[in-house]
Amino acid sequence: MLKPEVFKARFQHFRRIDYGTYPYCFGEFWKWKLKTENKSEHILDAANIRETHKMISQTLKRWQWHRPYSFTELATRLKDSLERMRDSYNKIRRYSLLEFDRIPKEQLESIWHELGCVKTFKKNLGGYYLAMATTKPLMFLWGQTLAFDSVVRKRMPRFNFCGLTNDYWSFETWKKVMVKWQEMLKRRPAIMELFKEISLEEYGTDSHVPYGQFIDLYYWVRCE
Repeated sequence: MLKPEVFKARFQHFRRIDYGTYPYCFGEFWKWKLKTENKSEHILDAANIRETHKMISQTLKRWQWHRPYSFTELATRLKDSLERMRDSYNKIRRYSLLEFDRIPKEQLESIWHELGCVKTFKKNLGGYYLAMATTKPLMFLWGQTLAFDSVVRKRMPRFNFCGLTNDYWSFETWKKVMVKWQEMLKRRPAIMELFKEISLEEYGTDSHVPYGQFIDLYYWVRCE
């Protein structure tokens, strides 16, 4: 589980797939995010949200995030949700997966509802939404959550939880799973150090590591 040598091989394999859709790929979006954000500026603020929406839309379209709808049906809804989650995103953006249990629940839950309702067309009190449809955009924006598509949900550990292969997750399910990933990562200093090394080499910093995206590609890629 999360073996350093396995990750190295899978990262290089994923990188070739990802940059096959250049410039609309995770790597380019993450570089742009790191270049754009600072203490006072972030990718969902008024000055940057238009470019963020354009870039993430093109990338999500290539990963067919919108299925079974056309992307046009969801584009405006996605932009509206990004605007509504602006303040909540600003409050969580400096937290990493290693600090997940310290993130204010109110902000996380607000973001979960905003992204979840884009494809379900309405919010629900239970917070049950399509897992991948909710987490995929957040993986790009924040980097700390896995995208949890059907492949990853099938291959990743179950943590003794029921229903993790289901298409729909509640906010509480996502939160509990993320805490488990936080705990697991902290117990594996070797993989944490490798993630930092790869981040520094690929993105020029080891202070903003996309831990969630790295774990996601570990389970998504099969290149052995």
